[in-house]
Amino acid sequence: MKLIKHDKVRAAMTDPSVNLSLIGFFQISEETVTELMGELKVDGVTAQREYNAIWVITKCKLRVFGSIAWNEEYSVTGFISKISRATLNIDVEIRNKAEKLCGCLKTEICALDLDTGKIRKTSTVGIDESFTEESPEVEMDFSKFDTENLSEADRVQVKYASIDYAGHANNKEYIRFMLDTYTVAELKERPIKEMEVIYSGQSYEGDILSVCKKCGESDIVAIRKDDGYIVKCEIIRE
Repeated sequence: MKLIKHDKVRAAMTDPSVNLSLIGFFQISEETVTELMGELKVDGVTAQREYNAIWVITKCKLRVFGSIAWNEEYSVTGFISKISRATLNIDVEIRNKAEKLCGCLKTEICALDLDTGKIRKTSTVGIDESFTEESPEVEMDFSKFDTENLSEADRVQVKYASIDYAGHANNKEYIRFMLDTYTVAELKERPIKEMEVIYSGQSYEGDILSVCKKCGESDIVAIRKDDGYIVKCEIIRE
């Protein structure tokens, strides 16, 4: 199944250049993923109610090919690109009004048991043989990167507006924390063209997080809670 939507870039989704922001790309992807899962009747609310489980994002990768201006129409296509025993990959493709691909995102999700916190097989949370895989226009693989020799760039506290329905900080909030380590001038001079995020832990209201960073050929940004990293990100700029 492919979910196809049409909309316009809203003012709240734009960056200082009045184009669809990086957060906007992730927001569109998150909404498309949840809506697609809802159409397939395996969304997070259903997983809680019927399977005593919750879906969590474990990885996400964004590649930007072009900009979409404020109030410009765009289209979104969302579909499952890979089904495994423990995870689903859902791809989201965002095109401008000329149908040119401007951004694509791949999100890996898994289901956690609410009692044990352990990963559930996808077959136990409603994913059966009727679910099919679709091929993306752009193939993107998840990669590995290290988080050695990072320096603290910022420190933030998780507050009410960051909390989602599962009781922990929403995935987009971590992206916002990491992007805030850059200045407007830095990102205008060298815009971000790719972000890959790995989520390995959770944070909750009141937690103090350390945002650490190392710049180089690619930038590594990671978020530490207590003694370990809960989010890691590789950022490639022009």
